[in-house]
Amino acid sequence: MIDFPVIFINVTSIAIMGFVLFAAYRRRDKQAAAELSIASLFMILWAVSSFAEMLSDTFEMKVFWRNVTQIEVFMTPVATLMFILAYTDNLRRHAGRIKQFAYTYQAVAVLLILTDSLHHAARKSVSLTSQGLYQAVVVVPTILGSILVAGNFVFMLASLVLIIIAAWGSLKSTRKQVYSVLFGIVVSVAYAFIKVSNVQFLQSVPISGIFAISGFLMLLGNNRYDLLKLTPLAYEQTFRFLGDGIVVCTPQGQVIDANPAALSMFNTSLEGVESMLRLSSSQWYELILAGKQSNFSLQFTDRFFHADLYPITNKRMEPVGSVTLIKDNTMLEEQRLLLTERAEKDGLTGLYNRQTFIERVEVELVCATEASHLLYFDIDHFKKINDTYGHRAGDHVLSELGAMLTGWIEPQSIAGRFGGEEFAVFSSSIDSEQARLRSEEFRKLVAQHLFIHDGSELRVTISMGLASARAASFDRLYRLADTLLYQAKAEGRNRLCSGQDAGQALQ
Repeated sequence: MIDFPVIFINVTSIAIMGFVLFAAYRRRDKQAAAELSIASLFMILWAVSSFAEMLSDTFEMKVFWRNVTQIEVFMTPVATLMFILAYTDNLRRHAGRIKQFAYTYQAVAVLLILTDSLHHAARKSVSLTSQGLYQAVVVVPTILGSILVAGNFVFMLASLVLIIIAAWGSLKSTRKQVYSVLFGIVVSVAYAFIKVSNVQFLQSVPISGIFAISGFLMLLGNNRYDLLKLTPLAYEQTFRFLGDGIVVCTPQGQVIDANPAALSMFNTSLEGVESMLRLSSSQWYELILAGKQSNFSLQFTDRFFHADLYPITNKRMEPVGSVTLIKDNTMLEEQRLLLTERAEKDGLTGLYNRQTFIERVEVELVCATEASHLLYFDIDHFKKINDTYGHRAGDHVLSELGAMLTGWIEPQSIAGRFGGEEFAVFSSSIDSEQARLRSEEFRKLVAQHLFIHDGSELRVTISMGLASARAASFDRLYRLADTLLYQAKAEGRNRLCSGQDAGQALQ
């Protein structure tokens, strides 16, 4: 006859696990809630069928309920492992395959037990024995049965190891909830091993009593420590779905993980992220090794990125790795370059405007060791073009002349529009005679070019002044070039006048 304590333990256990199942179902939209619901359901069924076995008064009914119990016996460890995998998000890439293997492996044991009357492959014998307050069925397994039962311990130990790892690396804000899960698993695993070792004082304690303890710890974690409201997986979700790239490295600079955003930025797999970062930014690897918080910019193909590097240390302040946050700044960089170009370039010709031209030439003059040359020219009778053909035609001539000048100058030269129909070219990479020949070449090129606008054919000429000097200021070069330009105009236009600064000995 079963007395009150046994009944109380069983009923209390079932009630507690029912509350756990209800709490998990209420938060079924949270990570790991579905897996916890399944594990709780198996535990409830296990406790109910075990209780039914105790209440049965015939050997046949006890065996029947024992067989029913074996479904939960083999499925609960797997369901618990699936919950731990979902909760800690360990082995995320392999969770699906682990689930398929584990449930299939345990299903084999269940099928052998339920069909034991046909083959006795899993059981040697089934008998009835007294366990203190009630009679229980005792099963002697075959070697195959023992192997299948060993799978339960493997799955339980795997759950224990995974939750210990999670507890070891947990943050302060989630530590208590992780510990509540850990202790719940520890109680179940410890009971299973003690049960196998035949410790007498625990043989009379029903499995539902252990579920009561585990269930209480789960409820504590759920209601007090927000077990399903804020799980460690939330951090993983942030890692996966944050729009910015995240790259995790060892202290030696080896990339061990990267979120989808980072993989998309570099258009590569995890294995290729490290090489892409080294190619895009030579300082990234050096900063990783230095282990200091820093930021830097990098460019990959036609995209621009800003990166912030944060070292990760343990409680002893020893470096254990780093996290690099990468933000795609391509749009901002393109806007910045566009604004810079608009500020520096003449919108009609694409050449530098007057102010930018002067600033860049002054920088070149500081570094120049050879003769410098400033070619200054304007379009002859440009007002007549505007008056005859209209200002749109004049703009067309200026635009096309700017394009011709861009294609003609040396790569090291600087070209700009000074305003109106006036242009300037600075060079210091050629000698005076080469500068004169090149300038004369461009004058003839313009004179021979046919400008066409709205069906009208236009021809223009330019007058040019070429000033050469060594170690001169821009103002000095400009005054001389301007004087030579007006000399060219006075001599009949469409010509080049060149000269050097007085007192300068040029090669």
